Amino acid sequence: MENYMHNTGIFHWYGFVQPFEERIKQIKESGYNNIMLWWEDEVYPKFIDKKDFIKIIKSYDLNLDNVHLPFDNINSLWLEGNDRHTKVDEIKRWMYECREYGTETVVLHTTNGDNIALSNSIGYKAFEEITKEAENIKLRVALENTQMMHFLDFILHEIKSDYVGLCYDSSHDFINGQSCGDILDKWKDILFCVHLSDCDGINDKHWIPGKGIVDWGKIINIIKTTNCNSFSMETYPSDSEKELKPNEFLIKARNSLLKVLDS
Repeated sequence: MENYMHNTGIFHWYGFVQPFEERIKQIKESGYNNIMLWWEDEVYPKFIDKKDFIKIIKSYDLNLDNVHLPFDNINSLWLEGNDRHTKVDEIKRWMYECREYGTETVVLHTTNGDNIALSNSIGYKAFEEITKEAENIKLRVALENTQMMHFLDFILHEIKSDYVGLCYDSSHDFINGQSCGDILDKWKDILFCVHLSDCDGINDKHWIPGKGIVDWGKIINIIKTTNCNSFSMETYPSDSEKELKPNEFLIKARNSLLKVLDS
């Protein structure tokens, strides 16, 4: 990957309550060139229709890295019943909306929570249907590693498509005995995007890189071998960083990212 140090991104919500467009403007002014979005209308402090998000970020000459789809009731994909069909239809509708408004990659959790009994065969059917929709509309679906990682591993092993890959979340992967980089290494050939942040190994802190226990040398070296086109962060301020101005936090986060990229 060439010029990787300049290809940095961040999630549009980074822990400070500001109007959407003000956050986007500060992200641009702080040196980022990529942005990640959440596909849900903003209602506070000012209503913004999600369908206007991409138009706004492009007006600031920012690239759209990916759009994260909501994951409420996501475990219903793995359970028999009407809820599964309703959830699949909802995800397909979001996918269509995102593609219509200019998205190339969406992020989707496969599960939520831990130690929950789910059915591989039913989950396979749901993700097979989602994959077919992705192929039809030419939208990449990046499945994110969460606590019950074996279900993600199952889907990536069973479903082979140019439109299904991995979204690697470093904070998720270094808490409570997760893989600590092994899932990234296993599926690096289909890595679509990343959510980079740090943690204390116990809770999903989403600290800026270098503040916690994530093995950045291992993670960054793997990502540099892939076709992932942005080092994008999903970070929020720690208690001490909440005293910073939003642009100060954004600059601090980007400088911390650049430091681990160059280490």
